[in-house]
Amino acid sequence: MITEEFISGFCKAQNQTRMVICELEVREDGSRELLSSDCAYGKCEHSKDCLLMGKIE
Repeated sequence: MITEEFISGFCKAQNQTRMVICELEVREDGSRELLSSDCAYGKCEHSKDCLLMGKIE
């Protein structure tokens, strides 16, 4: 099943509070995988220690 979630918090790259829309795949065992987001997560220099997107994983 594919779901959408809104995550809000502080973005280090933009130095401001952001709301990010995320698309997630929820598997039968309850695990979730991030499919896409409307920020530069994964390409941003702060991806590995991003507190905002850390809420989703």
